Amino acid sequence: MDKNQLSIEYMSILTESHPGLTFEEYRECCVFILFYEYCCLRYGEELDDRYKLKELVRLAIRGKLQIPSFLRFMEAASSFIHLSGCPFRLMDLSFADMLKELHSQEKQKSLARFIRKLIKKIDAWDSDDLLFENYGIFFGDLVTGFARARKDTHLSEAALSLYQLFFDLDHQGETGTERTLFVPEFRYGLLFKAMASEEGSDVIMGYDSGREHLEIFRILCYMREIPEDRVRLFDRKSWEDQDLPFHSVDRLAAFMPEGPGSDGLLADPGNLPWDKDLFSSRSKGELPFVLSALPYLKEGGSMVLVFPSALLYREGKESQIRRYLIEELNCLDAVVLLPDSLFVSAGQQEVLLSIKPGRKEKDVLFFDCSDLTTFGREELDRLREGLKSRKGQTGYCAAARPEDLKANDYNLNLPRYISKTEEELLFDLDAKKARIEEIDKELKDIEEKIAMYRRALEL
Repeated sequence: MDKNQLSIEYMSILTESHPGLTFEEYRECCVFILFYEYCCLRYGEELDDRYKLKELVRLAIRGKLQIPSFLRFMEAASSFIHLSGCPFRLMDLSFADMLKELHSQEKQKSLARFIRKLIKKIDAWDSDDLLFENYGIFFGDLVTGFARARKDTHLSEAALSLYQLFFDLDHQGETGTERTLFVPEFRYGLLFKAMASEEGSDVIMGYDSGREHLEIFRILCYMREIPEDRVRLFDRKSWEDQDLPFHSVDRLAAFMPEGPGSDGLLADPGNLPWDKDLFSSRSKGELPFVLSALPYLKEGGSMVLVFPSALLYREGKESQIRRYLIEELNCLDAVVLLPDSLFVSAGQQEVLLSIKPGRKEKDVLFFDCSDLTTFGREELDRLREGLKSRKGQTGYCAAARPEDLKANDYNLNLPRYISKTEEELLFDLDAKKARIEEIDKELKDIEEKIAMYRRALEL
């Protein structure tokens, strides 16, 4: 079995049926079994001889999961693995807590059936060296698959490429230097993929409200042999107890298409160097979040954030924050109105903000990508050129001067800066008419089929 075949087999786990289990139960079971198999491969024959993976099959063979025996097995193996140098204790994983709370016999039967099936699949691969060599890659792909299954946690490859484009442009020429990356609410850690350097010299920091996301990403870092002292992850509560020094982060990224929650600030406003009146409880959380994050950036650092586009034009306190970011801090570098095609599920329109404190430029770049049906290499190249040249293109981008922004009272709604040409408007209208005609034809075909079925059934 070559690497490609093994990858296909590994990823087929996502398509396995798992009746009787919720998505979370299925995912946590997969993560535990696959991590345990990785430990068996990593720690060799001694672990496999004492605590064989097949022993778990025996404990799940009598019609339901033998939970007390299963937990005793995990406890014994946990101590062995931990003493061998692994930073994890199996009994601390959320899977163990799930087992302790699993009282339904039907649920135990469902879990037993799935465990037997998954372990037999792993046993059939019979490619230990190749599997161990590529385990970090395979596990990372599986994590992406889990995220894709939950649309609220998934970032498309196109979206990740967009983040990567901005960070690469902001930090050109940096090689071999240690950088600190920070992602709040990192959702499986997918954003780090677009931020990290190939040399693996970065310090990874972040927090997440989901305990399972923390576990999965820590396991992935361990499989990819990222040194433990370079990974500093927190749950939301323990993050609040941290005292992260200001000016300590090189890159900060956030993906919050629904906006940060009411408790989404990275620091207490009382500890921030800004006017406390800017943090009104009546304002939405996006722009206050930006203000709370700015002090953590090093000189020359950058932020790339995806938020709801309404932050561009809301009045009141948010208008004051926009003025402060532009006039006082001069840190807003680019605004990109994003297409629905960039996201797994359509919803409210999103916008990307590029924030660079201490920048030399005075203008703000605006890009209207909202009409794009694809966001591939060609679109990324066009955006890259626009960011480099900082020149306007009719109907696509504009470089707004400080006086333009002030004249618009710091309302950043894109139509104030980018005008669509008449030709583009007519083209869009024709496309919409054509789509309406297609839908009418589809409806007519459906009505004809319904009529045919009704005649056949003599209804």
